[in-house]
Amino acid sequence: MITTVACLLLAIGSIALAPEVAAQSSPTEDSRTTVPAPRLLPSGTLAYLRVDNVNDIRADWGGSSLGKMLDDPKMRPFVSDIYQILNDLFDKPGKEMGLTLDELRSLPQGQLAIALLEGPPPEEKTDEKKADEEEDDDAIARRLRDKRRQQNSFAVAIMIDAGPNNQAMETLVGRLMELAEKNRFIVQNEQIGSIELTRLVRQRGNGDVIEWFEQDGFYVIGLGRTIAQSIAKKLNDEQRDTSQSSGRSRRSATTSSPETETLAQNADFVAVMSRSIGAEAEIPQITFFVNPYGIVKRIIARSGSAFFIAPIVQDLGIEKIRGIGGSVFRGGEIIESVGHMHVLIDPPRDGFFGVLRPEDIEVSPPTWVPADAASFTCVGWDIETAFKNIAKIVNRFAGEGSFEKNTEKPAKERFDVSLKEEVFPLMTGRAVTIQRYQLPANWNSMARVIAIEVKDAKEADKLLEKVKAKAPPARMKPEVLRGKTVYFSEQRQFEQPGVRVPENSVMLLDNWLLFSDSREVLLQVLRAEAGEIDRLADDEDYVLLTSELGAKLEGETPFLFQFNRDAESYRILYEMANSEETAQSVEKRGGENPIAGRVAELMRRNDWPEWEDLEKYFSVSGIFGYDEPGGIHIGSLNLRPIE
Repeated sequence: MITTVACLLLAIGSIALAPEVAAQSSPTEDSRTTVPAPRLLPSGTLAYLRVDNVNDIRADWGGSSLGKMLDDPKMRPFVSDIYQILNDLFDKPGKEMGLTLDELRSLPQGQLAIALLEGPPPEEKTDEKKADEEEDDDAIARRLRDKRRQQNSFAVAIMIDAGPNNQAMETLVGRLMELAEKNRFIVQNEQIGSIELTRLVRQRGNGDVIEWFEQDGFYVIGLGRTIAQSIAKKLNDEQRDTSQSSGRSRRSATTSSPETETLAQNADFVAVMSRSIGAEAEIPQITFFVNPYGIVKRIIARSGSAFFIAPIVQDLGIEKIRGIGGSVFRGGEIIESVGHMHVLIDPPRDGFFGVLRPEDIEVSPPTWVPADAASFTCVGWDIETAFKNIAKIVNRFAGEGSFEKNTEKPAKERFDVSLKEEVFPLMTGRAVTIQRYQLPANWNSMARVIAIEVKDAKEADKLLEKVKAKAPPARMKPEVLRGKTVYFSEQRQFEQPGVRVPENSVMLLDNWLLFSDSREVLLQVLRAEAGEIDRLADDEDYVLLTSELGAKLEGETPFLFQFNRDAESYRILYEMANSEETAQSVEKRGGENPIAGRVAELMRRNDWPEWEDLEKYFSVSGIFGYDEPGGIHIGSLNLRPIE
């Protein structure tokens, strides 16, 4: 029974898998408004994910970058073959449910939500059941353990707006009822206002309970006793209040109590969501919220080790995370999508949060960043303060002086360098990372440079000389590249053929200390620094992205900025997908599995289109982050390709 529900969720998750299939599930003419999930879920919801309208996602899919690429005439044969393989893979569970994958994917027509909740308290046992239980020490210990786990259990709520007269959904529900009867579930019915609730109780085992109800095509499934029941009561109240309001404020908003308060009334949820809306005027397509401390606290209580673990969690300050949430919006003519994520943190930031020390910085790329970089990241961090707070945490649990013993002391003994007195005070707190695609396509195709800005280049050069004097000669071989001294490390070989062999190096370029794993990308850096090739700061895509991001920052100064050429990331995946090495890996891991053989055969086809014909569907994207007294905010932006 539970397996069937899991298959349902997996299938729904592939709604926009292929454009030609998505088109079969076109938006309906139904304009009903379903009550939003946060107004039906309890205030103590631990985690929540909601799609406002699945039909909108389907409608937008064809205009997305990935959707356009998969709908390219040259890609359609591959997409059809992949979808056929997935259809065959789903064949067995599909027959069990009486539905095809297409039918299952067409189930949600509006709102779709899933939530992790606190499980209901265990039912009180009757005197007769208590009398039947053994009273030896083992039985008492087992009963106490089971009671502790039940008191701190988890439950799941699933909401699907399938629309009226959805035959596929009715078929699925009928099949679930058949499976319940086959597995000897007791069927109970309860009338809650206008809603008829069905409860399935397993006779054997741990008394598993599944509840569900349907109203006007809106289905709610609760895995756990009273879960769907409580949602049905709130839905009933919503409908009654709406019919009685007649322009007055909602009655439930003034009579709510801790027992009846909803997630939409939770102060932490409201604070996180209000910061996740940004400048967008429309309703987000996707929203999510997590209460990490609530989940951790419940897991600890279930384990029976709360006495030992709870103080550690408290010292780390994890309870200061009041919520993590975010949203995704559709874009317009220039922007494809906008995302927001907000972490709500209680001050003061001590413990673990003493390590989170973002600093506002200048995020523009240095002159040595080449325009052909696949990604550019700039971050600001208070290194010295973060280092001190890490030491406090480690020494708190490992013993006084443990952190220094394992960091400061080894650096001093091996290189005659003090991290605390020489290295960290020399850093400005600004760090840059660039990545560049390097053939052949494999898991380490992205070559990178990590650069740390220093306050004094001469002092940094002295430190580099001290390290070189102490390091083994094979680890720092000096070589002059374009007039600059670079220290290369001896290469290590991989057994796997076709994998890029890193060429690790370190060098000082002006007031930047550069660490690289590729000679090729390092040469591009030196050419850009000399002005021989285009620089990222002058690139049209970069300028366009930063101009759009400026509006999303709303006057805030970022501590994090990232620029990405999306085509480069997809290019790696695409070229790996049609490589012989990947096909062999799939065959090896799949063994005698016929599906794995078909996937490998698909990869070996010689009519894959050239990537140059497909990269036109992708543009650039960016990520930004800024710090504020109440938390940390992260945003993202994807631009449409200019046609």
